[in-house]
Amino acid sequence: MDGLHFLLPATLIFAAYFVKGYSGFGPALILIPTLSLVYTPHSAILLVTLFDLMAGMALLISVWRSIRWKTTFSVLLAFFPGALLGARLMTGMPVEPLKKILAIVLLLFIALIWNKNAPPKQQTKMHTRLGQSLAAFGAGFTGGLTGISGPLLVVYFKLVHPKTFFRNQLIAIFAFGAAWRLFLYHSFHAALSIPVWQLIIFALLMLSALFFGSRFQLKTDEQTFNRSIALILLIPCLTLLI
Repeated sequence: MDGLHFLLPATLIFAAYFVKGYSGFGPALILIPTLSLVYTPHSAILLVTLFDLMAGMALLISVWRSIRWKTTFSVLLAFFPGALLGARLMTGMPVEPLKKILAIVLLLFIALIWNKNAPPKQQTKMHTRLGQSLAAFGAGFTGGLTGISGPLLVVYFKLVHPKTFFRNQLIAIFAFGAAWRLFLYHSFHAALSIPVWQLIIFALLMLSALFFGSRFQLKTDEQTFNRSIALILLIPCLTLLI
């Protein structure tokens, strides 16, 4: 692998996990489409899933006492079977139609998030167990199939919850979700073909990016945070459409 093929993934990994530290989600949205230009799509998915587990556990330590575990586990109950179905179909199902539909739906919700300035009220019509379960199952399915599980849950939680709760819950959900997907990929004999020395360097970059992203998010207000989330969500929209 030449210098460019090493520096490009290294730069992308740092940027993606800075976003993760800031928002609680994001690496797969940035890395799955871009790392697939350097590695095979399956290797890109496995690498991001491995790092999502590592990053999620690192961040989880810092927000452990702020997690509402009842919400987390109720989401995972729907997320896990969706991920199982998606991972089982990962190597055999055409995903292009799914990607286009997902991108169009995301564009509609990005406009809502961009204009959302104040934290939501404690109770909203959208905050139903059915809506949460559908978003969680859909997120698990798209995560297992394409490696990108964030968008549906991000949209749902951002429309329902304020900044701190949103970020903390997603950190917990995606940490356990990554562990489940990694187990499923291993069970279905997916292999990661990246040298160990590169994995070590990438992991160090990922951890440093998490630290800086976490520090940065503490300085942002609700409106700035919402608009940052909307801009991050534009990344998968463009890559899914193109």
